[in-house]
Amino acid sequence: MLKSAGVVANLARRDAVSLAREIVGLLERHGLQVWLEEGLARELGRRELSRPVRDMAVDLLVVMGGDGTVLRTCLSLPEASDPLVLAINVGKRGFLTDVEPDEAVRAVEACLSGEAQVEERMRLSVEADGRRLPDALNEVCLTSRVPVKLFEGYVRRDGELVAYVEADGLIIATPRGSTAYSLSCGGPVVDPGLRCVVLTPICPIRPRWSFVLPPEAEVEVEVVRAREPVAVVDGQAVFELSVGSIVRARASERPLRFARLRSRLYEKLAGRGSEPHG
Repeated sequence: MLKSAGVVANLARRDAVSLAREIVGLLERHGLQVWLEEGLARELGRRELSRPVRDMAVDLLVVMGGDGTVLRTCLSLPEASDPLVLAINVGKRGFLTDVEPDEAVRAVEACLSGEAQVEERMRLSVEADGRRLPDALNEVCLTSRVPVKLFEGYVRRDGELVAYVEADGLIIATPRGSTAYSLSCGGPVVDPGLRCVVLTPICPIRPRWSFVLPPEAEVEVEVVRAREPVAVVDGQAVFELSVGSIVRARASERPLRFARLRSRLYEKLAGRGSEPHG
């Protein structure tokens, strides 16, 4: 039984804020303890419900916005939390969202009644030079902070060399992330029902294919050459590296659960000419 809920909305979208007001009322009528992201609490005049996402240890998390809003919110979740995430598409692409605004009330009610479909989405556990980075829902991108500068590195699987990359960078992606930056760089579309790790080089000097590895594989990348190398998690969080840095990634033991009424992934891929999300 769901007892608490957090609500996050893209404040740049008035329709998202308006929908959030409706959803908050619905949740309160069902007797849930509701918390609002700080900016949303100010917008709705409900400061008593204000709480940063990093402190939202809730049963249900409702996110209204586009893919960027979903990614930013998931990166901010407290490490020990395991909410059911309901992502409502009030954005442009919506590859991470399976619920449209006119379905929002029905989807919330399905979550509360236990009738919603639940998809478990794999994340990546990432470590750079022994430092734990946030789990990635889409991907971690290794590249140079300075544009158009070559990134070179050894790529190993469980200690065995599989490639030497000379490119603009390297993407390590999840199945859901396979339709994002990785797809733009020629990587494969991976069905979200699979658990695997996708490696895709970004504009390599020499033709270099993608690798699809099992989730238990540990990917290790040693930075050999780069101008101000960085690791970018889900296009949001940037972490500085250095030449000689070692980045390790593998399937996280903490996936996220997303609620939906039905899957729309292939419908969106077909309808938008495989337009990637970001």
